[in-house]
Amino acid sequence: MMKAVIVCNGSVKDYNVIRPFFENAGYIISVDGGAGHLRKLGIIPDVLLGDFDSANKEDIEYFQTRGIKAEQFPVEKDMTDSELAIERAVEKGADEIVFIGAMGSRVDHSMANIFLLKKLLDQKVKACIADEHNRVYMFDKTFSMPRVEGYKLSLIPVTEEVTGVTTKGLKYPLNNATMHLGTSWGVSNEFYEDIAGVTIGSGTLLVCLSRD
Repeated sequence: MMKAVIVCNGSVKDYNVIRPFFENAGYIISVDGGAGHLRKLGIIPDVLLGDFDSANKEDIEYFQTRGIKAEQFPVEKDMTDSELAIERAVEKGADEIVFIGAMGSRVDHSMANIFLLKKLLDQKVKACIADEHNRVYMFDKTFSMPRVEGYKLSLIPVTEEVTGVTTKGLKYPLNNATMHLGTSWGVSNEFYEDIAGVTIGSGTLLVCLSRD
C-alpha cells in the first residue's frame, strides 16, 4: 500500500496537529501555494505542481534549489490543481490519499475538493480531507470509524437517498434507516464505543469527524 499526501493552499493554523498525517507517506505533492505550508512544516515534497497563481515565488524557489521539480500548468484549464494532483498520486500508485489545506475561505474550492472524494471513491482509493478540526471521508459501503477523543461523527447523504443505514457504537443509533439528501438528521452523533460501525445498503454518505 502507498499513501500520498497532497498539500493545498487552504487554511492551516496548527502545524503540530497536521504533522502526524504525513507519517508513512510514500509520495508528497505540493499544490500551488501549498509549498508555503510544507516549508513551515520542514517537509520536502516529491513534486511541486500547479499553475502557481497563489504560490509565493520564494517558497517555490526554496524547494527548487533543493532539487524538487516544479511542474507548471496553465491558469486556464479544465481541472483544478487539486484534481491534477490526485491524478498524479493515483498514477504513482497511491491507494490512500490525504488532503491537507484543502478547505478554506473559498467555499467553491472547498466544496470542489470535498467532492473529489467521490472521484477517488469510484477509483477505490481511500481518501480523507484533514485539518485541525475535521476529517472528511466519503463511503458507499459498510465501514468502521475509530473514536477520536473530542470528535463527533456526522453522516450526510450526498445521493438522493441512502438506504439501509445501520449504526453500531454511536449514542444515537440508526436501524435500517433511509436518509434523504437535504436532511441534517445524521449530524453530530457521538461515540458510545471505541469503534463505530456503519452499514450502507445503497447510496453514498459524506462522513465527517469534527470537533469545535
